[in-house]
Formats: sequence, C-alpha cells, structure tokens
Amino acid sequence: MRHKRRGRSLNNTGDRERDLSTIDLVNSILDENPVDLSRLRKVCAVKGLVNNQLRARVWPVLLGVEGVSVSQDEYMQWAHEKHADSSVVDCDVQRSLWSYTQGWTDEERDAERARLRNILNAAVSSYSGDVHYYQGLHSVASVLLFVVKEHTALAMLQRLVVCHLRDCTRPNLDAVLELLSLLLPVLRVVDPQLHAHIEAADMQAHFALSWYITWFAYNLDQLQDAARLYDLFLASHPIMPIYAAAAILTASRERILECEADYAEMHHLLTNLPPLGAMSPDELVRRAAAISQQCPPKHLLRKHRSRLVQATAAASYKKDGIWHVPDRPSPRKGIIGEQALSDIAGYMRGQRMRKKPVALVSMASAATVLVAALGVYLVNVHPHMASWN
Repeated sequence: MRHKRRGRSLNNTGDRERDLSTIDLVNSILDENPVDLSRLRKVCAVKGLVNNQLRARVWPVLLGVEGVSVSQDEYMQWAHEKHADSSVVDCDVQRSLWSYTQGWTDEERDAERARLRNILNAAVSSYSGDVHYYQGLHSVASVLLFVVKEHTALAMLQRLVVCHLRDCTRPNLDAVLELLSLLLPVLRVVDPQLHAHIEAADMQAHFALSWYITWFAYNLDQLQDAARLYDLFLASHPIMPIYAAAAILTASRERILECEADYAEMHHLLTNLPPLGAMSPDELVRRAAAISQQCPPKHLLRKHRSRLVQATAAASYKKDGIWHVPDRPSPRKGIIGEQALSDIAGYMRGQRMRKKPVALVSMASAATVLVAALGVYLVNVHPHMASWN
C-alpha cells in the first residue's frame, strides 16, 4: 500500500464555503457535453482547483488526454528502453522526491522513484529520439505523479514534452534561453523602473531558467504550492511561466531596487529569489494573469519575433480548445522567400513609371501571384492563424 502523501489535501487557503462552491462549479462544467474548455480554464486559473482529487479529473482534460492510455506491455517497453539521456534520468531521479516525501520510509521513496523513472523514460522513448530529456523535467513529472495516477501522469507528460515544454525538450536549451529573452521586455512594459535597474546591471534573464523549465517546482518545498501554479500553467498559454517570473520580480521590486546595479550582486540576488517570498501562490497567479493581459503573447511575438530563431512556444495556438505549440519556427518570409518578395517589389516599382495598359495588367498579375502565394502560406504553414488567441 502506498504511503499517504504528505500535503495530499491542498485545501489550505480560502474558506470552506468557497472551496465547495469551486468544486461544484468544476463538476458541473465537467458534466457538460461537450465540456466548455474556455470556462474550465478560467476557473482553474482564477479560482484554482482545491484538492488533488479534482486536479486528477481536470488536468488531463486541459491537455486533451483524458481517457488516453497505453498497454502495460508498451509502457514497460518504453520505460526500459535506453535513450541518449538514460543515465542522466537515473542520476536526477535518485536525488529527487525529498521535498514532498517528509516522513516516508526509504522503501516508499524508492518505490515512488521507480515510478518516476518509468514515466520519464517512457515519455522520452515514445518519441524515438525527437524528444530529449533535460535536467528539471523530473521536477515537473514529480508533481504530476503526486497528483494523478501513474498511467495518467505518463499521458500528461507525453503531451507536455511536445506542447508546453516543447522548447525545453529540444537537443539543447538554446530555445529556452530565447524564450527567456522575452522576460525583460515584459518587465519593461509593467515596471519600467525595475526593468531599467536590472538592465543597468547588464543582466540577462538566464537567472529564471530553473523557474521556467521546472514550472517553479524545483524552487518550492510544498506540493500544494506547486500544484496551484500548475493549475494556472496547464490552463494557460504555454509562456505563462514567463509572466509568473515577471510577477515574482515585481513583487520583490523593493528588494531588487535596493541591490546595487552590479552584475555579480544582482545575479546572486535574482538566482536566489524565492518565488513565494513576497506573496502567496494565489497572489502570484493573480499577478501573472494580470501581466499576461497587459502584455499578451501576440504583442510579444509581434514586437520580438526576431529574437526567436529556435523557440516556438510564443507562437502557440488553440485547436479544438487544446493548446498546441508549433514544432518548428515559421519561416520569416513565408514559402515564397525573401528574394521572391524583393523581385516582385522591384518589378512593381519599375512598372509604376509606365502608363501603358499592359503595365497595369502585369502589375495585376504580379499582385495575383503574391496574394496566391500568401494564401498557400497561410493554409499550409499557419492553418491556425485565423483562430490564434
């Protein structure tokens, strides 16, 4: 029998009446056919789910994996299949699960580590080398494993590694560092003074790396705190952790502004900044959501697309109510290419000097080619653009 998990009840904040109201509301949404995913996401983000039992029902729905399962034989085959990072998984798992297992015996902790190792290896192996393990993924998987059953945790992790965490599971972390380059531009919008002070120290946002790749689980000792943030992240645009990072910085602004604008001192402060040092999980969620409204992903992508050569999470879109992350960045100039655009533009400029009817026909032809090519681009490369939000 598995040991009763410490922190199993996540109902430590808010009054009982509010929690019961939330449970009733979520259950009523889940009973709808079809489920109103937009409404469900809003409840998860704003109110939060009040216990593990409710999360075990809702989290798979948010990722579109409810009812998804693999056979035990296939699961075990993936779990024991060697991949390029198998040894790294072993090392990470062996030193994991201390925060959430106070009071457990060594045998109980080792049994849970075996389950953690299995879902990590299976999630990576099931993609035949296209998904790479990274140090920190075990922290995300740990939270899932403590909240949902083992097979459900696997299904969720398989979805996350090609969706919300896709940029983390590439061959290296370059794409994640690109995404983190959006953090300071967000901060510039919401708190120009704080942004200027951090920038004066010549800081980049690399200090937030562990926050992003573990969804803050590595930096939190209480399962209920991590789970509340996961309510938000699973329900929101995949770059929501960047807004959460900005929320942490703004909540700690006085402490940061008191720090000398020196790289070494600022780096030490920011890398050791406790995510919940100045606020509760609910307050962090509210701040992050407000910042995402003030500086939405569309705005970030439009202004800072040139920063993103490998990262794709900022260009995420919903399809059938489920978040999707492009596997590869979209071409800068579309399928017709930069040179083709330049040639057409030059041709049309030359034709402006002529007044003959044939010139008008040629210009119309060139425009028709351009519009047709753009149409093909939108249909084949960005079929989701019409519903992107």
